[in-house]
Amino acid sequence: MNPQEISIPVPWGHIAAKTWGHCSDARVLCLHGIQDNSGTFDTLIPLLCRGFYYVCVDTPGHGRSSHFPPGFRITLECYALAFKRVVDYLKWDRFKCIGHSMGGAIASLFTSLYPEHVASLVMIDCAGPEPVHAQDTVKWLRIMCDGLLTIERKAKSGSPPSYTREQAVDALMTKRPSKLTRNSANVLVERSLVDRPDGRHAFSMDQRLKVSYNPMFTPIQYMAVVNSIRCPVLHLRATENPLQKTPENKLARKMYKSNPNVRLVKVNGNHDVHLNHPERIADLINTFLLTERNKI
Repeated sequence: MNPQEISIPVPWGHIAAKTWGHCSDARVLCLHGIQDNSGTFDTLIPLLCRGFYYVCVDTPGHGRSSHFPPGFRITLECYALAFKRVVDYLKWDRFKCIGHSMGGAIASLFTSLYPEHVASLVMIDCAGPEPVHAQDTVKWLRIMCDGLLTIERKAKSGSPPSYTREQAVDALMTKRPSKLTRNSANVLVERSLVDRPDGRHAFSMDQRLKVSYNPMFTPIQYMAVVNSIRCPVLHLRATENPLQKTPENKLARKMYKSNPNVRLVKVNGNHDVHLNHPERIADLINTFLLTERNKI
């Protein structure tokens, strides 16, 4: 499968995507995690079943996609609506989803909102969004508002840091909580950098991604979202992600376990196991995709 590039027009610019397979095949929409890009699936998709058309999207503010308009906090529902625009443009009525991390959270909300579209869902080490207890609402809203204003002030006061390509790869490998192999870092950098006039590079991501995208659902609201998922779900949990052990994420996982459509499976590896060691999850996903193939 030779990947192809496509561009999808949206009111604020375009959404870039990388496709694998033939457009007449069964459709799979792939959504990456925060501060990543569609390249995150480059090592996994060659191991997945033929006979599927994989569309891997650069989420707005990531990779080669346009940023959302300035001036507001970007939340999960912003992304879900962006992908509804993608689906409408492609004229897809029914398809499967694979989402890593934030991409899994987006796909989960999208599946809840538009159950008629999603035939099945794979969530790869998705640990959120975290439920927010009602008594903490004001505290978290203040943190998020102040965080957005701080980022906007920093953006006005100077240029973003610049790097050589190798420095950018090193930055991904050293600053990222989930450790990448050098090969994985090179894959992500390919779509993450923009050229500067001096021959150096800057990361293309929207700085607002440093502010939480959490819609701040209470546990009751979050439970309502999870219970609205009617399609089969394969929920893969990485054993080496410490965030999976926080009380908030344990609560979220308990909610998914309560949905009879969800199957949770532990896989050995860290948060980026799908990119670092795709062979550890490829068979699980292939079996799931093939089992559910006829339901599109």
